[in-house]
Amino acid sequence: MISKAARRYTTALYSIAEETGKTADISKDVEFCLGLINSNRELELFFVSPVISKIKKTEAIKGIFGGRISELIMNFLLIIVDRRRESLVKDIFTDYLNLQKQKQGIVDVHVKTSVELNQQEKENMKKSIEAYTKLKSDITFGLDSSIIGGFLAKIDDTVLDASIKRQLENLRNRFRSGDYSLN
Repeated sequence: MISKAARRYTTALYSIAEETGKTADISKDVEFCLGLINSNRELELFFVSPVISKIKKTEAIKGIFGGRISELIMNFLLIIVDRRRESLVKDIFTDYLNLQKQKQGIVDVHVKTSVELNQQEKENMKKSIEAYTKLKSDITFGLDSSIIGGFLAKIDDTVLDASIKRQLENLRNRFRSGDYSLN
């Protein structure tokens, strides 16, 4: 869950990106920074550490990110450090990418199946999900051996369970409740 403070910084950064017409460039910088933070545990701990002084954090950020990100993102990071909100950097950048997808009408979808799907099946799944959500989808596919057949699709906070396992559970519950008889 993103905090209110992180959301305020996210919306401010996104507003600036829209005003300057540089949403794509800023997104690349945000993805770069977030990728670096996620891949380096020490850097992640550096941002959340209250022990490290503002001056040392400012110098380190300039050294790590200097020349690799735009001036706007560099200034944004320095403002966050100055206001002692650097522990929110990861949340802000994650929320920024999610907000950008939301504004573009793109939804993240995670699909799990029991077997690997071929390219045509993946494209058909993508079309079906886009028709269901009426949004563009950014789909990731995974395998789950506990699924007997069918699929599980997680769209934001909604789970579509079209697995045979779930259908059998529904059928068993209907038999127990007396909705079906064997005769």
